[in-house]
Amino acid sequence: MTSPTAESGRARLRSVGREVAFRRGDLLLSAGAPSTDVLLVESGLTKVVLHAHDDDATTVVGLVGPGELLGESGVITRAARSATIVALTQVRAVRVAATAFLRLRADDAGVRELLDETWRLRHERSDLRQVLVTRPVRARVELALLAWARRFGTATDRGLVLRGLSQQDLAMAVAASEQHVAAALAGLRADRLVETGRLRFRLPDPGRLGAASPGNQGESHRPAVQDLRNRGRQPRGPGT
Repeated sequence: MTSPTAESGRARLRSVGREVAFRRGDLLLSAGAPSTDVLLVESGLTKVVLHAHDDDATTVVGLVGPGELLGESGVITRAARSATIVALTQVRAVRVAATAFLRLRADDAGVRELLDETWRLRHERSDLRQVLVTRPVRARVELALLAWARRFGTATDRGLVLRGLSQQDLAMAVAASEQHVAAALAGLRADRLVETGRLRFRLPDPGRLGAASPGNQGESHRPAVQDLRNRGRQPRGPGT
């Protein structure tokens, strides 16, 4: 849940920015590019992609959706973009020039609260990835889909629906081959825990997902995340 203070920060950013739109597959930010602005995601879903330096391999390290900032770390540290952000659905965002963002960060408590909120979510994504690598592939798929559907999905009378994510994106995000992920999804469909369609995953009963996997029994599905304001540190890692 966002705080009223953070929401006031979003309003301030909207007042100095301009709305931009992206289609599926468009790049919102490109790794290595100058950090000239910050994006506030208003609607839609994006993925954070890292490119290996020594080959053409890419990794999906998380999803980012409405209410979150993109590009703020590079602006604050005056560094180039560290990751590529790709639209998974139609995306609307507000683009704020670096100078305006830095000014509001210094002067506005709401913008600072929004930064804290964005960084907490980023550390949750990092914690989730650390949990996933310790699990079998099916458990990775379950936990990832559950976390994303709860955060970005749409509630329907038939469960939670997550749109925009491909099976290839899912495989990259859980660090498994597409063949292993396909096998895991086939098992989840057979157990009636997941329904799949083109760029769509439906979780008919999210409460059951994860609990049925031997790799998850007796363990929490939600990684514990400490409050960054208590840690007193700035974000590390990819995405912006």
